[in-house]
Amino acid sequence: MNRIFSFLYALCFFLQPFVSDAAEVVANAKPVIALQPLGDCSAKDIEQAKMGILALYDCEVKVAPMVALPQKAFYEPRARYRADTLLDFLAVDVKLGFDCVKIDGITQKDISFTKGEVYDWGIFGLGSLDGKTCVISTFRLGAGKADESLKMQRLIKVINHEIGHTFGLEHCPAKGCLMQDAKGMIKTVDGENGSFCESCHQRLEKVLRVK
Repeated sequence: MNRIFSFLYALCFFLQPFVSDAAEVVANAKPVIALQPLGDCSAKDIEQAKMGILALYDCEVKVAPMVALPQKAFYEPRARYRADTLLDFLAVDVKLGFDCVKIDGITQKDISFTKGEVYDWGIFGLGSLDGKTCVISTFRLGAGKADESLKMQRLIKVINHEIGHTFGLEHCPAKGCLMQDAKGMIKTVDGENGSFCESCHQRLEKVLRVK
């Protein structure tokens, strides 16, 4: 019996450095944000979205294989997809094959949500407040005959805004802050500076390192 205990002690002593190294790797691992294409998406849009996330959040971004938009989210009278249904779809039905803290859906199709008495209000994106999922659409980002550069700026702002919601950030009244409520107006998105105001930055740093 003493030989068994001696062997186990020696084994634990031998493995201890490897266990410590593994624990350190886990502790220092960056949170993973999944980018989930919904239906056909431009490879350039996906790459720009990924780079935009990495430029603002201290995380790892993994791009998942494309999945078809769910028919249950389609709102036939306006040929749009209901954003709230897409959030549920991302949270429940999509199987990524890897762990992540957030799932961000991206689509070229128009999306909508209920705003006040308007059932089908077209939007740029939607994020579940302090939840796991958000979704953005590139459909409206070319408004005002925007060139490719401006469209990419808008894409990055919208996607980082919606991710901010999933980390618990609400709309912010500070002019220029990334978390301003666009209220359906692309000029508000254009007026954002692409980063968080000091107040939002401090709140976000409590749950995630930001750049």
